[in-house]
Amino acid sequence: MMDIKSSVSLKSYNTFGLEAAAEFFAVAKNSANLANLLSYAKEKSLPVIILGGGSNVLIQADIPGLVIRNEILGIEYKEVGSEVEVIVGAGVMLDDLVAETVAKGYWGLENLSHIPGTVGATPVQNVGAYGVEVSGLIKEVEVLDKISCKTQVYSNDECQFSYRNSVFKTSEGKDKIVTNVTFLLSMLPKPQLEYSGLHTKLEPENPTQQEIRNLIVSIRSGKFPDWTKVGTAGSFFKNPIIGNEQYQKLKNKYPDLPGFSSGDGLVKIPLAWILEHVCNLRNYREGEVGTYEGQALVVVNYGNATADQIKNFAEDIAQKVLEKTEINIEWEVTKLG
Repeated sequence: MMDIKSSVSLKSYNTFGLEAAAEFFAVAKNSANLANLLSYAKEKSLPVIILGGGSNVLIQADIPGLVIRNEILGIEYKEVGSEVEVIVGAGVMLDDLVAETVAKGYWGLENLSHIPGTVGATPVQNVGAYGVEVSGLIKEVEVLDKISCKTQVYSNDECQFSYRNSVFKTSEGKDKIVTNVTFLLSMLPKPQLEYSGLHTKLEPENPTQQEIRNLIVSIRSGKFPDWTKVGTAGSFFKNPIIGNEQYQKLKNKYPDLPGFSSGDGLVKIPLAWILEHVCNLRNYREGEVGTYEGQALVVVNYGNATADQIKNFAEDIAQKVLEKTEINIEWEVTKLG
């Protein structure tokens, strides 16, 4: 049975808290339900937009067609030797999954604590934090094709993961809707503590997963606003990856500029450092839009900002970075509408 509503406000379905309406709106609770909704949209010639947690989108206007909220739940565990396969519904909140795997003693996801959004978004964005990306943990991704309404399974290699990118952002994969993600975790301790000196902030020599999770939750709570109370989409921009020659040129100008090898003569630059130390844009504000006081990468809707105001603010930030560094920065946030 399909419950399709018309003219539904999306304000509560996006963490920026922007007011916009879906022409039609429905919730998918399982793959069969999703397939039926896709078939209906195809029959009625309605474009389809999929929403997960709404934590990585900028809804610019009312959305024509059918907006489907992916609420496919369920977590299943299969222990195989020292490893465990975790099959997770796309609608499960990522932080809920992390908390549960930590409580069960399964290693791998703890560095991804306190990130908003659903599991379904993780392979699309190749979500990562504190030295861990889901590309290193995902075994396979089950999807439903928007056009054929058939199920497909992508192996890790077929996902074509790269920094904040995957096949699901390309023309080949843009019509694939994630329904389940299978993670491969470990029952043996595998702490990842090299990034940002995490090991220096933990007193025990062999910290537990819960201790690692608690530390990261504490760090992120200090850097990021509470997305349940403040309008934000988390990190708004990607960290730029530039050639070593350009990095050295910037390093000569800004000696303290950090950089991390990204292979093939490329260097990843922490954009937050540039925004704060080069452009002086931390806690920078224009009207109801600003960068967060704890983390310059985060754009915040402080009240009643419109999508246009947020877009213009982000473009202004990008222009300031370009003028200072000759780097073109990219949005991590996806535009809808």
